Amino acid sequence: MPRVVEPDDAAAFWEGRYAQGRLYGTEPTSVALRLALLFRRERVASILEAGCGSGRDALFYAREGFAVTGLDLSPSALGWARECAARDGLDISLLVGDLCASDLAEGSFDATVAIHLIHLQPEPVRRAMVNRLWLLTRDGGLVAMANFSTEAPGFTAWEPHPEPNTRVDPKGKRIHFFDAEDIAALFPPDRFDLLTCEVVDLHEVPDGGPVTHREWLTIARKIRAC
Repeated sequence: MPRVVEPDDAAAFWEGRYAQGRLYGTEPTSVALRLALLFRRERVASILEAGCGSGRDALFYAREGFAVTGLDLSPSALGWARECAARDGLDISLLVGDLCASDLAEGSFDATVAIHLIHLQPEPVRRAMVNRLWLLTRDGGLVAMANFSTEAPGFTAWEPHPEPNTRVDPKGKRIHFFDAEDIAALFPPDRFDLLTCEVVDLHEVPDGGPVTHREWLTIARKIRAC
């Protein structure tokens, strides 16, 4: 089994990878295209994307007229995003930091988004990150995320990890593959009103070429304050 990237190693791991290139290209994911339509209908103005990487989705939201804050562990990833923002004349806030340790103000965003972030974490961190997204979202705002499903090919192809429904990919990343029970546990009904909870094909165009993943798309409304 390759060495697993633990939470304490994550910043160095991602900085090392993004120092070599954008990794995930500049085209927005198919989920971002869908979310932008929903955000307009919901009159969303401000968006936080946690784990925004080199900005493929965050920059797309900014182009669509939303006020966007992108948060990521890797300075190099955000450097790529700043380069694109400067080239295109986009106004976007890009912050280096850990979602769970950030000093962003509670309730300060109309919508919070995490694409391919939560599934990289062990169970206690997954729960802490979702709780943090909940805190950062205003009452009645939206929390959206996409995470690998147990229907994704890697679930049967990659090395098993001791945590249930978890595998280690060829680069050493821990990936949790969600089933319906996992999703339900992250969105308790006293805090979230689930609007969308379905397995979808997420299309993306990383540097290596187009790929499609089977993922849980979950969109919920924050229904009460602390």
